[in-house]
Amino acid sequence: MSVLLDTHAALWLVQGDERLSPAALSRIQELDRNEIFVSDLLLFELALLITKRRVVVDEPLGPFLNDFAAHFRVLPVDAVIAAAAAELALPQGDPFDRIFVATAVRHALPLVTRDREIRDSELVPTIW
Repeated sequence: MSVLLDTHAALWLVQGDERLSPAALSRIQELDRNEIFVSDLLLFELALLITKRRVVVDEPLGPFLNDFAAHFRVLPVDAVIAAAAAELALPQGDPFDRIFVATAVRHALPLVTRDREIRDSELVPTIW
């Protein structure tokens, strides 16, 4: 079964970071690349994190994002996802998290995330 990754999960997977949970890593390793999805807005969030130096990379932003995106199937945000994200009963207002949850619901994908509020919301199946 395919999965959708949250920003930290996707970044940690690509970087081989040990903070990716064993359960998440095990699930992802069972999949082909074409079964691992990210939202197109994840690329924007990651670009912001890099330009703010909250995430450090060794290559220019554009090439890094192109290489990064090549690890996944990138899903676009459509009108259904945008509307659902705005109406979600999430206790947090983070627009990226709202898009990721709405994308997971729209495409019937479990969301790989460490975010406790998303997991506790039970709006979408999660893996961590």
